[in-house]
Amino acid sequence: MPATLAEPGTHDLTETKQIEPNPRDAEDNPDTDATHSPDTALEAGPPLNAEAGFRDPRELVIGENIRQEFDPAEHPKQAASIRAFGVQAPVLVERETDGSLHVLDGQVRTLIAAAEGVGTVPVWITDVDTSIDITERRITRALRQLNLNDRRIPITDADRAGGVALMLDLGASVTRIAEGLQTEHAKIRTAGVIGRSATARRLLDDSQYSLAHLETIAHYEALGDTNAVTQLNFPRIDFRYRATLIEEERTATRARLAAALPYAASGFGVLTEDPDLATELTNLIPATGLVTSEGEPVTETEIYADAHRWAVYVVVDDSDADLVAADTGELVDPDTVDWDATDPDVEPGEGLRSAHGLVTRERWLPTYYLLAEHLPASGLQLPVPEPTVDRADDPLDAADTEQADREAARAARRRVIELNKQGSAAKIRRIEFLTELLAARSAPPGTAAFVASSLNREPGLLSSWGASTTTHKLLGVTSTGEVTEKIGAATTGRAWVIVLALVLGALESQIEKDSWRRPPSGAARYLNFLAELGTRKGFALVDVERAITREIDYNDIDLDNPGAVAVETVEALAA
Repeated sequence: MPATLAEPGTHDLTETKQIEPNPRDAEDNPDTDATHSPDTALEAGPPLNAEAGFRDPRELVIGENIRQEFDPAEHPKQAASIRAFGVQAPVLVERETDGSLHVLDGQVRTLIAAAEGVGTVPVWITDVDTSIDITERRITRALRQLNLNDRRIPITDADRAGGVALMLDLGASVTRIAEGLQTEHAKIRTAGVIGRSATARRLLDDSQYSLAHLETIAHYEALGDTNAVTQLNFPRIDFRYRATLIEEERTATRARLAAALPYAASGFGVLTEDPDLATELTNLIPATGLVTSEGEPVTETEIYADAHRWAVYVVVDDSDADLVAADTGELVDPDTVDWDATDPDVEPGEGLRSAHGLVTRERWLPTYYLLAEHLPASGLQLPVPEPTVDRADDPLDAADTEQADREAARAARRRVIELNKQGSAAKIRRIEFLTELLAARSAPPGTAAFVASSLNREPGLLSSWGASTTTHKLLGVTSTGEVTEKIGAATTGRAWVIVLALVLGALESQIEKDSWRRPPSGAARYLNFLAELGTRKGFALVDVERAITREIDYNDIDLDNPGAVAVETVEALAA
């Protein structure tokens, strides 16, 4: 109910005392007498007849107040707090000469407490000052009320997150804290993660970072991953892409270590990074740079027989992969698969198995390095260079040429690895964007023309390998039957969204992590269409996607600053 304000001057005010006006107030309002300088409180003693106690909120009078309109029903969180904890901050009250108690500060608390049926509220009662006239008392009341409201220092978001983290660490449940703070459970979980991170708390009050951004920073700081924290500690980045790329890098590192475990069990040392032979050639010698005493290349059997002298670095075979069953990991012969049966509702041909549920698994290849200190005892040797014709105009001798070739190969291998990571991260980001886009009730502008053009260019697009699987993922279903049900229940607008999903799912399924090298035929049209749709949604193509559209050359992509171009594009679109 709205607050009802008592009319000023309805209670008996005893004799008043005339005092000299304050010249400063007279300058502002020549018709109003002033009595107090701003420094009065520094000299005043404690008020007379002050008392602390508890009163029924319905006994308190809401007199003249600067807050003219207030409806407790419009503030459910404050009401929930008072129901749970009561009124915790004392209401400041003045006792009039007739004994009535008028609220000076705490009108909101009092009205909510009365509306919620709270029995008593804490009060601090002082006697009204009868030595000044009613006009001056009203001015003083307004000044005090404004100061009490305006000079409250709100708690910072960082301190709030820290408080949530403290309660969680002390054993309080998310439910208890959420109910106690009248907040959603998800916000409490996020605040708890941020509150445990010194970096995330510091950035929270800058208002330049989203909560999801800060939560990710806090996650990596808790893991001690300072490199990830540094990469994410910039507000003007494509956060979702950068975070996904970091996770892809960490996933690749874990996969590499897992692939190297069998070698470690056989006695090999395991290298966590591709060695830079330009600086480590004195410590590590590649097996390809060694021969036996008979001058023959070193075999893998000979390396395994002396494993403790060797270190291994494993890399993904970009030219091949294993086909496996997603649920069991069983290797599958591609010749036994009916590649037309990609949907679980479709029966495979006789003697063949369904293509549904099959995935590719990376194949890891080892590169062996002999520890240089073991060369004398290994029985191996560096090959004797073949005599070459002296060329005065050639600045590189044979050793330098070989070293340059190795470094070029290493740089090319690093570019492939890093761009594949970027390709994987970009795909995850596109799937997230498409999932949000295809949750709409109506299709975006340009849908009909794009769908018609796509199907005209590729009549078999919707039946291509992986098309239905990707479409199902985008629509949150598991089979074609579920898609059929959605179509039957859809409005015309929603049906067009499903049509768009069928086409986008098919086109997305054609783009792999390494499509930056060999783009599918319809990839450029598809990605440019997404970029157009993302203009108002903060989505722009990242560098590895722009390489697919041939807007840039993949050799020019900055491997150490992924996503920089996309951020500039988004900012340009927003300008």
